[in-house]
Amino acid sequence: MTALAPLAHRPRKKSAAAEAPGVAKALPANAFPKWARAPLRALDSLSDVEAAVLAGASLTALDAVVTSGQGEAPPFLGVLRARQALAAAAHCAPAACLREDDAALRDALLFAAPGAALSPAGRLHALFRLFGAPRFTGDHDDVERAGALLALAGDTARYAEIVAAHIAGVGEPLGQALAAAQAIARRAEADGARAETAELLALWAADLVLAKRLGWDRPLALLAARVDERRDATGRRLRPGDAAWPSAALRAYALAAADAHLAAVDLQRRASMLVAVLPKLRAKLAGRVVALLLADDGVTPAAAARAAGMSDRAARRLFERLVELGGARELTGRETFRIYGL
Repeated sequence: MTALAPLAHRPRKKSAAAEAPGVAKALPANAFPKWARAPLRALDSLSDVEAAVLAGASLTALDAVVTSGQGEAPPFLGVLRARQALAAAAHCAPAACLREDDAALRDALLFAAPGAALSPAGRLHALFRLFGAPRFTGDHDDVERAGALLALAGDTARYAEIVAAHIAGVGEPLGQALAAAQAIARRAEADGARAETAELLALWAADLVLAKRLGWDRPLALLAARVDERRDATGRRLRPGDAAWPSAALRAYALAAADAHLAAVDLQRRASMLVAVLPKLRAKLAGRVVALLLADDGVTPAAAARAAGMSDRAARRLFERLVELGGARELTGRETFRIYGL
């Protein structure tokens, strides 16, 4: 009797969860220190030393989120980084003489034609989204990319040198970040840049220096999302080149890090809901779309279709199903040109 030939091995199809790398990892639960929450509401009445203590407490809590306390980033960190970039751009838009709100700033990038020049609103948003760009390392090239988005004239390598010097400098991270912002603002204005442009680069550089000194893989846009509108005795708004600016910046970092921590707690909950509905999705490529939602602020059906290799119609139906299950939200309220996210 002839022996039966062994059955050919058939590789199993990847599950939706397998197509979404990292989504099954445990989400961290990090607490913000209770003693620091109440004083944040009265920062203006506190001394600079007290404000610095609160800034340190907020940044310590946020550091636990960024690293998950185990040296590994949580799966929703890409969304947090993108949302912070959007908040920073929206907060800086009036100072940059732009009228766009956060929704318009989001549209300015997501619906920009491939290869086309960005609008001023798109460039402002793109400046802070550099922190989440592929292959971002914070080196000379990245600083020069920031200078290009701000249309800075002249040799932008000098700004990269200032950033590198403060990353390698002696002192605590927050002090080096603020010193770098001041040095860059003064250098840019001395080079003929508008005060608003010099300020934007300074705010961006401060977060880069801070992240490097804290040992983060990538920065979060913090300072620009909360820097206030304080004015000096003459009524002029304080800018990074002013001697009194660090006092305001300390308070901005305390509030911004606390805001980001609160946003992370909400994103942890939303990401958990998204991961929970993944087994209920029938689409074979759903895991790839879930991974996109965990990586960015908002995703269009067209972008999801391109990235996941599905039709536009299938992507739209998938997003509608995710909204129905409570795993995602539609962010625009529009009937067309919709954007989905956590």
